[in-house]
Amino acid sequence: MSNSYSAAISHPVFIEVFDELLNRLFLKNRGIEGYDTDIPISKIKKATWLASIGALGEEDKERNLASTFGALLYLSDPDNEAFIKACYIMHSRTGNIVSSMHLPKIFQDKKYKTNFGSLLNIELAGNRAELEQQFSDETEVYFTKFQSKLWDSLVGLRNVAISAPTSAGKSFIIKKYISEVIEKNKKSIIYVVPTKALINQVSNDVKYLVGDKSHVFTTYREIDDSKPSIFILTPERTLKIFQDLNFKEPSLVFLDEAHNIEDRSRGSVFENSLYRMVDKWPACQFVVAGPFIEKLAQSINSIANIELIDHKSFSSPVFQLRIALTLSSRSKKAIYKIASPTGNILKGEIGLGSALYSKAKNNKGDALAAIMEIFDPNDHNIIYAPRRYSAEKWAQKVAPVIGSNNPSIVEGADQKVRDLIEFLADEVHPKYSLIRTLRLGVAYHHAGLPDIARQEIEELYSKSLIKNIICTSTLVQGVNLPADRLIVINPKVDTVEMSDFEFFNLIGRAGRVSTKLYGEVYCIDIADDEWGEDRLTTEVKKSVSSATLSSINAYKDILQDTVNLSRNELEDNGFEKDLYPLVSYLRSLYQIDKSQLDKIMSSSDINSNQYKEIKRSLSDVSIKMKIPNSLIEKNPFIDPVLQNSFYESVDADGVGEWLISKAPYGKNGINCKDVGFREKSYYYQFWSVFDRLNTIFDIEGEVNSNVKNYDDYINLGLLVKDCHNWMSGKRHTYFVKERLEDNNENEDKVDKAARYVTSHISRNITFIAVKYLMIWADIISGFLTDEEKKEYSYILNLPSMLEMGSYDPIVLELMTLGINRSIALKIKPLLKLHENKSVEESLKTIDRAKLQPLFNRYLSRAGYGTQNTSGTK
Repeated sequence: MSNSYSAAISHPVFIEVFDELLNRLFLKNRGIEGYDTDIPISKIKKATWLASIGALGEEDKERNLASTFGALLYLSDPDNEAFIKACYIMHSRTGNIVSSMHLPKIFQDKKYKTNFGSLLNIELAGNRAELEQQFSDETEVYFTKFQSKLWDSLVGLRNVAISAPTSAGKSFIIKKYISEVIEKNKKSIIYVVPTKALINQVSNDVKYLVGDKSHVFTTYREIDDSKPSIFILTPERTLKIFQDLNFKEPSLVFLDEAHNIEDRSRGSVFENSLYRMVDKWPACQFVVAGPFIEKLAQSINSIANIELIDHKSFSSPVFQLRIALTLSSRSKKAIYKIASPTGNILKGEIGLGSALYSKAKNNKGDALAAIMEIFDPNDHNIIYAPRRYSAEKWAQKVAPVIGSNNPSIVEGADQKVRDLIEFLADEVHPKYSLIRTLRLGVAYHHAGLPDIARQEIEELYSKSLIKNIICTSTLVQGVNLPADRLIVINPKVDTVEMSDFEFFNLIGRAGRVSTKLYGEVYCIDIADDEWGEDRLTTEVKKSVSSATLSSINAYKDILQDTVNLSRNELEDNGFEKDLYPLVSYLRSLYQIDKSQLDKIMSSSDINSNQYKEIKRSLSDVSIKMKIPNSLIEKNPFIDPVLQNSFYESVDADGVGEWLISKAPYGKNGINCKDVGFREKSYYYQFWSVFDRLNTIFDIEGEVNSNVKNYDDYINLGLLVKDCHNWMSGKRHTYFVKERLEDNNENEDKVDKAARYVTSHISRNITFIAVKYLMIWADIISGFLTDEEKKEYSYILNLPSMLEMGSYDPIVLELMTLGINRSIALKIKPLLKLHENKSVEESLKTIDRAKLQPLFNRYLSRAGYGTQNTSGTK
């Protein structure tokens, strides 16, 4: 029977009519005449009949083509009642009832307003009933077929691997499931996100969803049993959980963007975190998710001993109009090539108003500014940029065009946009370029923005208060920014060509079921460098492999001779930089988890003799170790040989020569480098610790590993100073002004300083410096008694203070609740703490009238009460 479905959507009449409708939609959108010639009604009827057969198929391709045909038919003549009915039938049969929201109302009070005929009425009502879902909070939604099957597996407590495009609605299902689990189960949940940039966004979404039913924390902390806790963590932050021997097994672990297990820089952290959670909590339900990946469950099983059910789908409630637009030299026209889902390429010409070839070749920002003229100013657009610098510069080119086409935006910018502009002027700099582009209705979005600015831009975009964003690869890292249209003029990540998988993950953001039946993808290329058509027509079959496994296979022939070499010896022998992290990790696994090492090696291309030699070399290294394995286990991604050197130094010097004994704001101690460690003030003790750690771990070398300009070099003294100022609560604006030479506030200088500062904070201060301060705290703790650990608990928490950016325990507490640092610093003076109330409870009683409207809206979105002051809604 499946052959009948496939034959239906492969029929020449179906393909002819489908492609004609697709081409007409494109031309109609561009305001081009000549698309409205009639298609013979006999062909439309036959194609519709064929689509109705294909809609019953089980394969994604069959259902997608049938569902898309229904939408195209309706869009070709939205007033045609027969087309409306046909579209609804296709969507119903393919399980895409959610898209019917865009059709004229044909269903009311659970009854059809229009008669489809007795048999069809029964069929359509049955489909609707099958896909209707009511949750415990009494809300009702209609699932797609994919969502319905996924939901059944989740509530059946199965371990699941979800592989589907962004628009398939997997995040919605997971968050609703988390809400249901919290309602019925009082155990904790762990939600693993790939980057720190996503923590606050996800925590706010989850907190808003669960309300007071659960605590929501963004770092690991000990919990009480009064109500369940949801931890929103990066893989690095999950490692803290394993140090708490009293932590009870959670009910659910969800790991998002699972393809990050193959990332060369952090993939080993992902896989180690997953392996240890599976090993430690065998009765827990595990759910992993990512974009479309072949055999995701099998890939996860090669890392951890867990059986998962694959739930995969290419289907989406919205279809995509994918166009390659090729610019030619000295021509005011462009060749368009539409990549039809039927497999055909539909070609033609459209006018542009001006020749853009040279601009697209030499100044892509100018080309994009001109191209924006051809689009509806009311649509939501995302322009992809390969770098932060490009995003900022292109936004400044596009903004004047958007502003001139939408003068109402400039004249009457919404109060929420003005609030963000006010915040940026105070938090970053009054001459920051994002302020200038926002005034014209355009934003840029990248990982270098302050967290709250990024989240506010996402909110303004979702509310249609900003309709144009220039965005970097943050868009493919889980940020939820679906668009009506996505435009790509340079398919690179920084200077590296984007892989086909990355490209399709990127364009998957085009199309929002909440606004339209379809989304548009535009690839802009030039005649002598065409790439768009190839990108849009390449079939992507992606599987993932662990980063560790890939590295082992790459270096399999030399591992036995290199796993016992130091970093300097590896560099002296000319080995690539990524060999050292692998060697370090294998040394750690040999010390702390030989079973995981065996599993990885057995899945690799290493033969048994090679593995014996590797283990012999690792044993030679292990014999020299004095550091307890329990300490290596806390930081398994730092070379245990270097950790051992630090451990031996503390052992030889005495822990008192390494333990910071002064308080950050205390006046005790001498402000001098040349006195004994115990006599130094806090700041100089902090500096001394980092100075000596640097001699072992070469922190300064790691910080400056990618520095190309001498002016950007960061010596250890500057790093220590900036770490201290960050923990002292200094804001971005402080660091930006410090960076500006001779108070030079030229706009380009301000933007350059802002980029530098955000990169410096996110990479050097809150990642690299935190990593080594964590080792310091863990190893120092290993020399202390339980009483001493309690006595020095505040100072041993320095790694968390540095990562989060405050010495203040109340500010830190607010941030663990998912409150952004900028807001936490503002809120703290307004908090009135009571003996019988937690910080979380006190947060709800804060005088909101004293907060800026932007901060009030943020707290409400984060689930901390409704706004109670005028002018903040």
